[in-house]
Amino acid sequence: MEWGWLHSLFFGLITGFSEFLPVSAEAHRVLFRRLTGTGAEIGGFTLICHISILLALLLSCRPQMERIRREQRIASVPKRRRKRQPDPTVLLDVRVLKTAGVPMLLSFVPYLFLAGQGERLWLLAIILAVNGIILYIPRVRKSGNKDSRTMSALDSVLFGLGSALAALPGFSRLGCGVSTLQLSGADRQYALELTLLLSVPALVLLIGLDVYAVITAAAVLSFRLILHYILAALAAFAGAYLAITLMRFLAVNTGFYGFSYYCWGAALLTLFLYLMI
Repeated sequence: MEWGWLHSLFFGLITGFSEFLPVSAEAHRVLFRRLTGTGAEIGGFTLICHISILLALLLSCRPQMERIRREQRIASVPKRRRKRQPDPTVLLDVRVLKTAGVPMLLSFVPYLFLAGQGERLWLLAIILAVNGIILYIPRVRKSGNKDSRTMSALDSVLFGLGSALAALPGFSRLGCGVSTLQLSGADRQYALELTLLLSVPALVLLIGLDVYAVITAAAVLSFRLILHYILAALAAFAGAYLAITLMRFLAVNTGFYGFSYYCWGAALLTLFLYLMI
């Protein structure tokens, strides 16, 4: 099927919206291609969508990032010249992010070899089902109020390892990261905000990999293709910002366990597609 305007619109929306929901964005892209029957090269679309998603994330997390920069700037001033002491919680948050970032960023090494595994629908169905279980587990465990002041180095490493599961198509970086922090005793809102911040370097690396894929593919640009890119980029930005807003709303109210049912439904759909092909 030829790639049309609606494909660009829905591909951008699906990619942006699923990136910040506790479901797998890569799994949604695979299912989108299978259900629409499109065989177009989507490397350029993935790149432009990831750039838009990163911009939406930076805009949404701007207050938190400015606060981190402010407290780090104060911490860099000699004590005798400070007008006030830096917020220790913010500085400890940065330490947690740095510790968790190591295993999460190292996961991009196997990601280069595992990215194509998402095309194996039977494997994708299994991982989607496991992702649903990971999302449901915090529901049966009493929530805590642990933050970076009481979080151990092991908690930070486990947080990074949970986020690293996204190297396998079908796992959600946001969902696994948030669930891991909740199981460590963190509050839902705190877990969500920390996972969103950890998504910034992950997206930067994804963009780098997308650029490499586009360069090696040597795709030819045209005016029509550029218009398709713009449409997909705008849709991805809107979808990502909406997803972050929705997740913050759910963090305060019901939580995220409802997405486990969605993952199990997606797993059944994927398994059905596998059996039909």
